[in-house]
Amino acid sequence: MKTTIVFIAAATLAGTAAAGTFFSEVESNNTIATANDIGIFDSPGGAMTLEGLIDQGDVDWFGFTLANTATLSFFAGFGTSGDGLMQIVAAGGDVIAFDDDSGIGLMPAIQIENLSAGTYYLSFSGFGDVDAGSVASDELADGLGHSENFAYKISVGFSVVPAPSALALMGLGGIVITRRRR
Repeated sequence: MKTTIVFIAAATLAGTAAAGTFFSEVESNNTIATANDIGIFDSPGGAMTLEGLIDQGDVDWFGFTLANTATLSFFAGFGTSGDGLMQIVAAGGDVIAFDDDSGIGLMPAIQIENLSAGTYYLSFSGFGDVDAGSVASDELADGLGHSENFAYKISVGFSVVPAPSALALMGLGGIVITRRRR
């Protein structure tokens, strides 16, 4: 009986990987309207890698949907000749996160906890396109203002925040398992 409960809990937490594991950007994806759709994140523990090229005056947009409240992490990687930046934008156009250099060297990294279910966009561009003031002004990256040219990869990781009722059920399962041992 204990094995069955543990297996059911593990299967519930594992889920299936959402949206795939690797995505290459496809031009033209220079606006929210033309963003590459990378899928729906609906299971805990999902991850994927985005790759692309930034040229002078270029910005790459990716759209995704969260089926549940989630924590997301975005980490960019590229050669030493680049200087990139990222924005996370809500479906209505509100810039909710920006980063320039929180990763290694000149690489951006963003982590957002408890992001509500909905549609969001990730922009990746070169230094000088927009700045941290874009969060207050909702200025979207448009590729103008930078002369960067480099290839990049972005690691996207997410974990779904369990609903309170799911946490209660997991807690009850733990109580049942604990009582059973006595």
